[in-house]
Amino acid sequence: MRSRSAFLLGIQHLLGRDHADPRVAQYVFLVPVALDLLSVTAVQHAHLTVDYLAGLGVAVAATVLAAYIAHERVPERWTIAVPTLDILALGLMRAMPESTVGVALVFPAIWLGLQYGRRGVALAVAAALVGSLPTFLMRTPPSVELARMGQVLVLALICSLVVAVTAELWQSKVVEAADAQRMLERAVADSAEQRRFNEAILNSVDVGLLALDAQGRVHSMNPRHQRFMELAYPEGHDGSPEHTGYTFAADGFTELAREELPTWRAVHGETLRDYLIWVGEEPNMRRAFAVSVSPFFTPAGEFDGAVLAYHDVTDLMTAARLKDEFVATVSHELRTPLTSIVGYVDVLLEDVAEIPGDARPFLLTVQRNARRLHRLVDDLLSDALKLGKAELHVGRISLPAVVRTSAVEAEKAARTNGLTFSFEATATPLEVSGDAERLSQVVDNIFNNAIKFTPHGGHVSCTVERDRNEGVIRIRDTGRGIPADELEDVFVKFFRSPGVQTDAIPGTGIGLAISKAIVEAHGGTIDLTSKVGEGTTFEIRLPLVEQRVGHPA
Repeated sequence: MRSRSAFLLGIQHLLGRDHADPRVAQYVFLVPVALDLLSVTAVQHAHLTVDYLAGLGVAVAATVLAAYIAHERVPERWTIAVPTLDILALGLMRAMPESTVGVALVFPAIWLGLQYGRRGVALAVAAALVGSLPTFLMRTPPSVELARMGQVLVLALICSLVVAVTAELWQSKVVEAADAQRMLERAVADSAEQRRFNEAILNSVDVGLLALDAQGRVHSMNPRHQRFMELAYPEGHDGSPEHTGYTFAADGFTELAREELPTWRAVHGETLRDYLIWVGEEPNMRRAFAVSVSPFFTPAGEFDGAVLAYHDVTDLMTAARLKDEFVATVSHELRTPLTSIVGYVDVLLEDVAEIPGDARPFLLTVQRNARRLHRLVDDLLSDALKLGKAELHVGRISLPAVVRTSAVEAEKAARTNGLTFSFEATATPLEVSGDAERLSQVVDNIFNNAIKFTPHGGHVSCTVERDRNEGVIRIRDTGRGIPADELEDVFVKFFRSPGVQTDAIPGTGIGLAISKAIVEAHGGTIDLTSKVGEGTTFEIRLPLVEQRVGHPA
């Protein structure tokens, strides 16, 4: 790529009649010379004559001269001698009957006409005449050679003259380029007018826009953001990205540290989307903003500025708070009857001896699901779910046993919905330190989703196995699947797929959020893979505890 660029640059210099590296044109000339030498020696097997060898020597001398000029060991004015020597070399080589190198005359002729204009045309014709004399004197009959010499002179004249005219046209194009430059300047003026028009648009949008320069200081802002600045910095802003002012975190009360400011993070190259902050001195007057940051960089990768967009989401946050209050109220109303149900079922199972044997499994199912629902209500009421944590009653439990209990109930539900169901657990003991009821809640929830979203005739399967130091639960279904652009949102609290809402499939959108909180509280991970139309696989990994070692009595 570098040699190609150097070649193009040399051609451009020739066209502009500027100082050009003579090696570029000389190397082009040597190509047909080398081909002719190959033809004479390897194809025609002819012995090189003294004239031919002398011509090669002149060509080599011209090449050496070109190299010396390129390295500034010889003055630039000697460049004209290089194509002249090339023409003389061709004349000597043409004296050998087997040589057809005469056609290469076009290269030095073009060179002279291109770089030296009409003076080069005259020199090309003169050099061609001188170079043709050895052939004219040595070949017979003279009349035939005279005609050939005339052809050579005409060829040199036409080639050099055409390119000389072309070079003059090129010069005229330079003048046209100057005119184009003036037109460009007018275009710049039009661009400035367009810029003013764009500024009018930016000043009218309902989003605060802030531009930072390469040093991170405020470059410009629209009026909407100016109102935000007055709220956050009533005493004025110093223009630096480290000025905190009255800015608070997502909770609306914790003051932002310097490193948490959107401007500071922008200067350090971070890209943010919907970064929530609150601003304002008085708590009841604070506004919520979702901030997006887009930094841009120089070709060398250095920070060159950033654009920040501040969206006022105060009304949205108020609506979210009202929703949470509503959920808390409803959950509180559910807790009392659930407490009674759980309590009375516990009394029946523990204190009533006359319960029929076939009724006990049904009461156990009622007990387990009532407790699950009770814990769900507790999650909705507590701050634990909002913080991504869950309260656990930890003990040493068998992972296959926990999953098998949930699988029994899931198989009944699957068959009721026209699905097939399979469960397989390794015979190797797998024990984890955890809350059996909480883990059952996770597995029940995933089974419930698999059954709910799998059409009639589908299949749901579950496996429990060991993978090094982890117990792995995989639950697969052949259901509708989840679109790729929704996979990262499935564990977000209250998220429900638009397709699910359209099809009116019941659900609250909190089951997977709760499941993720429970699994992570156990030190594990939960993930999924899915393809629309083929189904979904959930994978839960939990750290195993060391197996108990029995000792003889």
